Amino acid sequence: MFKLFTIGLVGGLLSGLLGVGGGVIFVPLLTYMTTKNFKVNTGISSMAIIFVASASGFTYIMNGITLTFNILYLIVGGIVGGYIGSKLTAMIKTKSLEKIFSLLLIIVSIRMFLNGNFESSFNENPFFYIIIGIVTGILSGLLGIGGGIVRIPLLIIFGGLDNIVAQGFSLIATIPTAMTAAVTKLKGNPELIKQGTYIGLFGIIGSIIGGNAAFLLSQNVLNTVFAIFLLIVSFNLYLKKD
Repeated sequence: MFKLFTIGLVGGLLSGLLGVGGGVIFVPLLTYMTTKNFKVNTGISSMAIIFVASASGFTYIMNGITLTFNILYLIVGGIVGGYIGSKLTAMIKTKSLEKIFSLLLIIVSIRMFLNGNFESSFNENPFFYIIIGIVTGILSGLLGIGGGIVRIPLLIIFGGLDNIVAQGFSLIATIPTAMTAAVTKLKGNPELIKQGTYIGLFGIIGSIIGGNAAFLLSQNVLNTVFAIFLLIVSFNLYLKKD
């Protein structure tokens, strides 16, 4: 139980602070601290993300983040992508996907390091949000992550949103995406559902702390912290052994 508490608390804290679902922490910690394989851990992570993203998203809304109708496009795309990704899990070699994904994160993090101010003409285009939802939903289903580590940079770079707003959007969109992935992967597996629930409940504590801390930091600091976080995650994925 202590292991589940540690995984939940750390993942929840980063979820609230950076606006991610926490899966990029849940999956590696589950892999390192338990005997379960990677693909099983992605399902447990998706279950935990439902709780953590809900708590973090509520914290952002309480701090004044206003959602627009575009969030619905993100959610629809995310649900479709989450279902596709979950079904593809058994068909695709995860290691190859991790390598490609890690290289993508490196490129995105460097882009965020170079420029903290982003302008875009796509911020009112519904198809843009649907595409982001589908792409990040597929990654969510495959890797057991909330998708925020890709969704947030895309919303900032191409959507022209402020970092804190993009984080709030991403957290809310993460909830139904994670639900889709969890239901598809953990259906008929009550023990795994219970473990994911424990991690999610413990993660709520960290997510509330991290979510409130995010509003105390400046835009440039958030961009820098997020870019560093992306680099750490990308190198971890690229170098991780089977």
